Amino acid sequence: MEEQEAFEKLYAKYNVEYYENDSNEEHLTMIVIENDPSLTEFPEELRAFKMLEEIKILNCNVTEIPEFITEFTELKTLRLNNNPIKELPSFITECKKLNLLILTSTNIERLPEGFEKLPITGLFLQGTKIKGFPDVIFQFDSLEHLGLPKMNELPSEISNFKKLSVLKVELKSFKYLDTIKSLRNLTLNNSTGAHLPEGLGNLPLLEHLHLRYCKNLFKLPSTMGNLNGLWGLDLTGCSRLTGLPSSLNQVPIGILRLNECNNIRSVPKGLQVGSIWAKDVTWKSMPVGIFDSEASDLNVINHQITDITGIGRMKNLENLNLTNGKIKRIPPDISQCTKLNLLLLEGNEIENTYNAEISENVDTRLLGNPVFDREQIDE
Repeated sequence: MEEQEAFEKLYAKYNVEYYENDSNEEHLTMIVIENDPSLTEFPEELRAFKMLEEIKILNCNVTEIPEFITEFTELKTLRLNNNPIKELPSFITECKKLNLLILTSTNIERLPEGFEKLPITGLFLQGTKIKGFPDVIFQFDSLEHLGLPKMNELPSEISNFKKLSVLKVELKSFKYLDTIKSLRNLTLNNSTGAHLPEGLGNLPLLEHLHLRYCKNLFKLPSTMGNLNGLWGLDLTGCSRLTGLPSSLNQVPIGILRLNECNNIRSVPKGLQVGSIWAKDVTWKSMPVGIFDSEASDLNVINHQITDITGIGRMKNLENLNLTNGKIKRIPPDISQCTKLNLLLLEGNEIENTYNAEISENVDTRLLGNPVFDREQIDE
């Protein structure tokens, strides 16, 4: 079967989201099939594509990896997220160029014998049935990306991975994290540890730190002010946190996410942050320090805040989104936000705008406030 015919059959039968040809447009090198529950096995049509470098079958019902996968001599990436695959077969080791293997949320229980023969630089095993840290992983000296199943703590030898830049794992203890000096992206979502190692701030390359729903985490290390390259900090659902370390105002953060952080009372004054997001919070007042940040975007959505007096201190503010709250009025000092372009206050309790001088150049939206409703009636 020729490639064109095979692709047409695939496209007709399955939800083929994406494909890619080589530079000469002669051969298909990547194919993506996703969100198709009718797909229970690798399509036979794939065998027509001898130059495949990437196979991505995502969110389907595939139960096994076929032996014909060894026919793809150029295969470098195999991504099988969210499929009920039960076994990683030993013949996978015959895919001599396979360096990125993503098995997230499958039913695989172990890695096969000879797995160390593969030139693995990226391996993701979150949500599998593998227990602990497989010893074979230590064979991959050039490992750059690693996702691990839920475990108590990392092995002390984790520092041996000198090129590891991405780590995703759910932990009970955060011990040894601060020894991985090459980390750029660290995801610890749903971990149950109470505190991060104080040395975490000494990871010189860290750019993204994801701590979503770490519900036992009650503080962040004071050394976080050393993370000069930190761009994204996601604290969504960290319900025990009451504040952020004062040293954090030394770090030029791109995005700070405080969604569902209901107990946050303060952030450091002078926080150098581009965008602040806080969705679904029970805040009755804005946490101390937010109005003293350098943020250009402030988004607090689904809240209980009644008063935003002090907003005028946000000299860099360009976009303000405070929808679905209990704000009673727009304070006069909002006129001091001279860079403001967008003001979203929909779904609050604002009665009038008499004391607020809002430039006509500001896109102001007040749908769902009493003042807006009256204007509609008057018209």
